[in-house]
This record gives sequence, C-alpha cells and structure tokens, in this order.
Amino acid sequence: MASEVDELFDIKNALYLGNYQHCINEAQKLKLSNPDKRTERDVIMYRAYIAQRKFGVVLDEITSGSPPELQAVRLFADYLASQDRRSQILKDLDKKMSGSVDITDTTFLFIAASVYYHEKNFDSALRALHEAESLECSALMIQIYLNMDRVDLARKELKQMQETDDDSTLTQLSLAWFNLAAVIKYTIVTLSMRIF
Repeated sequence: MASEVDELFDIKNALYLGNYQHCINEAQKLKLSNPDKRTERDVIMYRAYIAQRKFGVVLDEITSGSPPELQAVRLFADYLASQDRRSQILKDLDKKMSGSVDITDTTFLFIAASVYYHEKNFDSALRALHEAESLECSALMIQIYLNMDRVDLARKELKQMQETDDDSTLTQLSLAWFNLAAVIKYTIVTLSMRIF
C-alpha cells in the first residue's frame, strides 16, 4: 500500500516550530493536488496569522460563509483580539460544548481547548480534547497536564503519541516539553531536600 504524501507537511512544521511567516508565505503559494486540503491549508495559515497577533487579517478574511473549521479559527482570533467580548465568547463556547459536538472536527476541539487553556480552565480544555484523535490535540493535552503538574498523565499521553507516530515533529516537541518538565521537577525536589 503506497502512503500518501502530505502536501501540508512543510507548512505544518513551520507552524509547530514557530516559523510563522514562512508558514504563511508557503501556504499562500502552495498548489494543492487535492482540493479537499484547501480548508486545512487555510486553517494552518490563519493560525500562523493568529500566532503573529494579526487578528484583523483573520477576522476580515474568514466570513460567515467559510467552512466550520475556519469559523473555529475565527472564534479564536476574536477571543484573543477583544478583551471585552471574551466573557460572551466563553458563554457561547460553553453552550456549544455542552451540546452535541462532532468529535471528528479536531480543529474545533483544538480551538475550544485552546480558549479554555488561555482561561486556565484545564478541566474544560481536557474535556474538549478527551475524544479527539490528532497529534495536535495530544500535544495540547500534554501541555495541560504539565501545567497541572500531572507528569504521570503527560507521560501516558506522550506514550500514546509515540505509538502513533514517533517521528512526528509534534511528538518530538512533546517529548522535549515532557523531559524539560521532568528535569525541572527533579531539580526542585532535590533542592528542597537539601534546604531541609
């Protein structure tokens, strides 16, 4: 069975590694052989704009007629752009999350969890990600677990990521975050033992 080449590999990696302008530039000139990938390309590109804090671009270019995945990205840009509207955006998001949510829409689940993560509402973020099956969602779960000082759960999620795709950039970044957190925790414990 021949494996399909991921035409979005380069722009995904640029996004994950923080090379946002490169991600945007490459996404804009990317010619896709599969037209179904256009929305996914646009999601990646607009997330790079958000990372650059160019919320206006996202809010102007994603309209109410855009696909649901792009609507989720717009919601995140709106949340980050306007302090005054955050409580209303959270209420709307809570309402949507309490209803029937399509667990195959990993973009929406990732964005919802990202909003909750920014709010330091880790329980809601984890609830949003609970059934999502993507490496991005798993990487965010690891970040959340590490913020909660739940290294045990982060280790378990990391192990699942490694079983899924050990060579993925996200898996390798998650491994680095995990190891860094473990070293910090070990150092703190060691130093506190020396003090007492």
